[in-house]
Amino acid sequence: MNRETKIGILGGMGPYATSFFFKRLLDITPVKSDKDHFHTIIDNNVKIPSRTRAVKYNEQSPVNDIVSSINSLGKIGCSLVMLPCNSAHYFYDVVSKKIEIPWINMIEIVSNNMLGQNYIKPLVLGGFVTTQKKIYSKYLPESVYLTDIENRKIESIIEEIKGTNKISKNSDKIMQNIIENYNDSIDSVLLACTELPIVIKENYFKGKNTISSIDEYINYLL
Repeated sequence: MNRETKIGILGGMGPYATSFFFKRLLDITPVKSDKDHFHTIIDNNVKIPSRTRAVKYNEQSPVNDIVSSINSLGKIGCSLVMLPCNSAHYFYDVVSKKIEIPWINMIEIVSNNMLGQNYIKPLVLGGFVTTQKKIYSKYLPESVYLTDIENRKIESIIEEIKGTNKISKNSDKIMQNIIENYNDSIDSVLLACTELPIVIKENYFKGKNTISSIDEYINYLL
């Protein structure tokens, strides 16, 4: 991607994940001086309706707010938008018909990068929408998902990270135990919620490569 491209980041879903995404963008981008970074404009729009509640309880859809925020970023000069929230991509097709600049599809980018590394059967760790709607299966049809009970435990851990930017020792143990049950049936673990890479690093799960959806998404720009 040309470094003169003005990048819009639509964040706030959640705010810690947005902050971490921007930090990783700075960390990963090879530069010699400040001016070599991308010109980036962040809309940390925490007022966008819950993606989970829209799907789970048929509450207010986030579509109109996402469209409005993306078009606003376009009006101030952004050429494209990155949206570091896996769940929000459930609404990608509907939103894409109403926006004036491209929304770069995180699910497609991450999946293609994984296929390029010969990861075809990841265990997908994510929030309710990502896992219940199996949004990675479109591109990674052999993706593995947790049981509903296990997913609820992961969702609770995600909410913990959203609130504290940390993971407790008890939550860490719960997550490790869940993953162990799948070691023989997967080739990797995909952190398909942008809160998870905040606390889970590359060698977090013994014996399985951990893929950060944040890092893979950012690699599209580089």
